[in-house]
Amino acid sequence: MAGGNRMVEKSKKAIKDALLEIMYEKDFNDITVSELLKKANISRGTFYAHFKNLEDVKQALIYDLYVHADYIFGDYSASALSRDPSPVMLMAAEMMYASRDPSKRLFKFVTVYDLGIMLKDWLAKFILDDEKLVENLGGYDLARVYAHFISGGITHAYNMWIQDDCPVPPDVFAASCQSILLGGINAVSADKD
Repeated sequence: MAGGNRMVEKSKKAIKDALLEIMYEKDFNDITVSELLKKANISRGTFYAHFKNLEDVKQALIYDLYVHADYIFGDYSASALSRDPSPVMLMAAEMMYASRDPSKRLFKFVTVYDLGIMLKDWLAKFILDDEKLVENLGGYDLARVYAHFISGGITHAYNMWIQDDCPVPPDVFAASCQSILLGGINAVSADKD
C-alpha cells in the first residue's frame, strides 16, 4: 500500500510541476489539460483520478503554499515571533529568493492581490490564535485590527519584493521587515501599559 501512496504523490507532483513549467511560458487561462498531460507525461485517467480540472491543480499549488507556511511557522508562537521574528522572516525571504522563478510563475496565475489576501488572512489567524499576544494587544477586538494591519503590510512587502519592486538581498529585506514589525508591535504594546 505504501508503494501506491508514493505513486499517487509522484503523479500529483508531476502534474503540479508541469503546470508551473507551462506557466513560465503562458498564462493560466491559455493552458489546456492536453498540453499539461503531455508535459507531465501522464494519462488523462491519471490526471482525472487526482484532479477535477486545471483550477483544481492551481488550488492544490496554493494549498501547498499554506502547508509550507505552517511548516515554517510550526515551531513558533505568534507571541514568540512578536519578540523576535528574524528567524522566520529570514527563512521565508531566503526560501522565496531561492525559488524566485517558480514563485513568479505562481504569481502569474494567482494575482498578487488574491494571494496577498489569502496569506494575510492566514497570518492574521496565526496571530489571533495566540492568546498571550491577543492580550498584549489589548484584547481580541483590537488585536484583530492589528493582526490584519500587520499581516497585510508584511504580505504586501513580500509580494513587492519577490516581484523585484524592492531589489535587495534576503537578509536586508528580512531585517527591514523585522524592524518595522517589531517597532509597530512594541508601540502598540507600550500603549497598553
